[in-house]
Order: sequence, then structure tokens, then C-alpha cells
Amino acid sequence: MATVKYRGLSGTRVELTVNTTDTLTTITNAAIADEGLNANYYADFFLLRDNSVLLSNSGAQTYAQLNLTADDELVAVLDDDPATYTKQERQVRKLEIASIQREDDGYANHVYDLTSLPDTYNGNVPGADDNPNTGGLLPKRPWIEVGAIAAPTSIAEAVDGGSLPDLQVWYDGSDPTTIQNAGVDEEDIEQWNDKSNFAHNANPVGGASAKPLYEASDLKNNNEYVKFDGNDILSVNPFAQLDEATGWSMFIVANATDISANGGLCATNTGDLKIRIDADGSTSFRSTSNNYAYFGTGTITDNTWHIWSLIYDGTASGNARLIGRLDKTSATLYTGTQPAQLSTGSDIMYLGSTNEAGYDLTGYIGEVIMFNRTLTATEYGNVENYLSNKWGL
Repeated sequence: MATVKYRGLSGTRVELTVNTTDTLTTITNAAIADEGLNANYYADFFLLRDNSVLLSNSGAQTYAQLNLTADDELVAVLDDDPATYTKQERQVRKLEIASIQREDDGYANHVYDLTSLPDTYNGNVPGADDNPNTGGLLPKRPWIEVGAIAAPTSIAEAVDGGSLPDLQVWYDGSDPTTIQNAGVDEEDIEQWNDKSNFAHNANPVGGASAKPLYEASDLKNNNEYVKFDGNDILSVNPFAQLDEATGWSMFIVANATDISANGGLCATNTGDLKIRIDADGSTSFRSTSNNYAYFGTGTITDNTWHIWSLIYDGTASGNARLIGRLDKTSATLYTGTQPAQLSTGSDIMYLGSTNEAGYDLTGYIGEVIMFNRTLTATEYGNVENYLSNKWGL
């Protein structure tokens, strides 16, 4: 028996036990099997001692014929030929190699997520698409365990850079400067200012007696929030980006303090993008009035904080167009094929109500985030984690 060192594509170094009669092909096949990558990833092997003894030249020669010793090291060469493989196929190869490196280094999050890459994949698998990169990677990506980053500290950290221009609404109750009453405790809110770049500010509907209050003393995880009494509704009007939209993602941190009556968190003037809370403690998510995802009776109780997420993708197939989530868990999809776009004439968004009789919120809203595009599973998981950590949920 004899030994020879081997350095793989991932940089891993092992000592192989071989027979002196084994050929270089047999030895390198054993090395490939040890590393766990596909054999076609290897263009060749060379001897580190003098950069000689390439497999392509000497594959049939034995350990003894090549005068190998225990001090010799065979080094693998990646097949990265752009004439053979597309840009994306080459990128995937490098990801798989990096995955092995991370696993060897002890990282739990060593499995990559194609959906978090800055280049577009066809059906999230490698293809001939060599479009230029857009957006760029965020810190800690593209590794699946942190595909939903445990504690993103901002929306910018939670989503791909190319998504930020699609951030249409950000109402942050923890920021008193966004409240037009100087953020005074228990005072009427004249306007809730949008922190996105689009100034989609929310205003009270229904006159002087129907304005929510600002809560700046009884805090949630040290954060202020907005209080609704079942008669208070805010509207975002005009909101042209809603009209016939084919993609939308929205998140609401809220607390229904009294579910003895029906309540609602949001809806458009046409009944789209609706999140409804029924008196039995159930929650439903709707992309239009008649189609919904649903959490059953008793899912929520009085005076409990939650994150509601509604993800809409009109370009997906049928029922896959709607994802409704409560506290990072997806609801069961019930009725009907979802629409390919939101309704014509959708140009108002209501908060604290579904714009239906008897479906106004008694409770609190802490934060509202909306994108006029469909976030990936990685992105919406990150946004949920951002909100969960911020609000102590």
C-alpha cells in the first residue's frame, strides 16, 4: 500500500491510501468520490511538485510508474470552459464548491439558494440565460440557512438591492417623525407619513371623530404604534401603482385587541389585497374579493401581536399566485383561481379596514411595508424576520 496527498476543487486536503499498481485514473476517481462533486467538474489533475503528470497525459500510468511518493500532492483543476458551459452553469459549479468549503469550515448555512442570486434563473435551475447581473448579493447570501437572515436590521438588508426601488410604502410607528401630530402620546393622527421614496402618505377617512391615536407610552418592544378604535380608517389615495398590478408584497405588524366583532387590516377600494380578521379568530388573505387563503378558527386571540404577510404573483400559475402568511407560516389556500392582475380601478389602499361594513380594526398597527412586486421566498422571509426581531414577536 502507498499514500498520496490530494487537494480538491474546494481546497480540501486529504491523504489517499492506494495501491502502487493503481493507475492515476483510479486514484483521481477515488479523490473525486471523496470530495462529493460531479466528475465532469474536473478538467484535469496535476502534480504540485513540478506542475506535471496531468491526468490527460498520464491517466493509464500507475503510482509506481509515475514515481509518486507520500509527499506528492495531486491538485484538481476546475472545468470552467465558457465554450462548453453557460455563465449560470459555471456560477452554479462555483457555488457548489463554495458550499463544500463552508461545510468543511463548520458553517451550518452551507447550502446555496439560487433564488437569492443577482442573476435571473429560468425556473430557478441553470439554463442558457446569460443576462447581466442586477441588484447584487446582500450580506450572508446566498446561503439557505440565512436565506431568511436571522436578524436583518433594515429593509435594505432584507431584500435584494434590485427590490428597493419597488418599496412603495413604509409606515413605521416606531418613528415619531412620521406622525403628523409631532408624535404626541394619545393625540389624533392627522397623517402617517411614508418613509419610502414615493410619499404615499396615509390620511384619516371619516372626519375629525375618526382619527387613530398615537401610542407613545405603553410601548411594544420599546416601539410606538398607532391605535384604531373600530371607527378609524386611514387611506392611501391616490395609489396608482395598485391599478392592474401583476405583483405585490405587503407586511403588517398589528394587534387585534378585540376580535369579538369582525375586523380588517387592509384592502383596496376594489376589494383586492385584503387581509380580514373574523370574530372567530380566523384570518383570510385575498388577492380579489372571491379568492382567498385562510387560517381557521381560533388562530388569533384578543390582544396578541402578529405579522401578516400577503404575497401576490399574477404571473404564477393559478392558485400559486397568492401566498397568505401569519407569523411566518403560510395559510391553506381555499377558493378559486387567483387573477392574473389586480382589478381595474384599484387606486386606493385602506388601512385599519377592509372597506366592508363591520370589518374595521379595533387594535393597533405598528408597521406596514409594501412592494409593488413579488418578493422571493428568501426576501419575504427576511422581511418577516426583520419585523419579528424589531417588534419582539
